[in-house]
Amino acid sequence: MMFEASGDRIGPPEVPPVERDGVRYAQAADGRALGHAQQCGVLEATDARTGAALWSLVVYGNQADPALEADVQWVYFQSMAFDGAGRLRIENEDGQAFLVDVDTRTVKAAP
Repeated sequence: MMFEASGDRIGPPEVPPVERDGVRYAQAADGRALGHAQQCGVLEATDARTGAALWSLVVYGNQADPALEADVQWVYFQSMAFDGAGRLRIENEDGQAFLVDVDTRTVKAAP
């Protein structure tokens, strides 16, 4: 997945995908291309062997103010790893943390 830096923003943090039980989880390059209403904050699950898309999920809202330049408002993942309970913990550039249950495809704020 490649993200490009713009003149106003450095590129997003490099967050490597993680794999578990044959599924590869990664930050989507552009959530809009997957049918979501936003660029960032989208998790994409693919088959680790074939690369086939399985599902995608908005982890956190990232609605841009149309009066401002869009790319400086984008908030990307900062880190991503499975916790001891098997949930995918995602932290974003704003310091917010979320827990994704990849079995039920649900998200909640992390404590």
